Amino acid sequence: MTGVAVSFTRDSSLVRTIRLVAAAVARRAGRDEDFVEEVRLAVGEACGLLVSGAGSPDDRVSVRMQLDTTFTVWVSAPDGSIDPEPVGYDALEPWALLRGLVDEFEVQREDDSVVLRMFWPAAA
Repeated sequence: MTGVAVSFTRDSSLVRTIRLVAAAVARRAGRDEDFVEEVRLAVGEACGLLVSGAGSPDDRVSVRMQLDTTFTVWVSAPDGSIDPEPVGYDALEPWALLRGLVDEFEVQREDDSVVLRMFWPAAA
């Protein structure tokens, strides 16, 4: 099992670094570059949504990636950063891009945080 955990302040300039970390971990999954790009985009979008939500600049966004039987990514931030069931402009949810990129995706509240969980099946 390969795993990485990263925590950073709600600073949008740090999202790029997290995308690079996600791409490096995805490469360890032994999948093609299309998969790596999909993971990079999904993690960047998830982090971007949580960084841009309401909340204190001192709030931490946490990202955990694990490669086991699936490639799983958890992104979490303090509750209040973003509504887990929002409706955006023109009734489009902010999660729409993620739903298109990720094989399985869910958003939920856990304790005092909003957690986005994304996972893809392991390489065949």
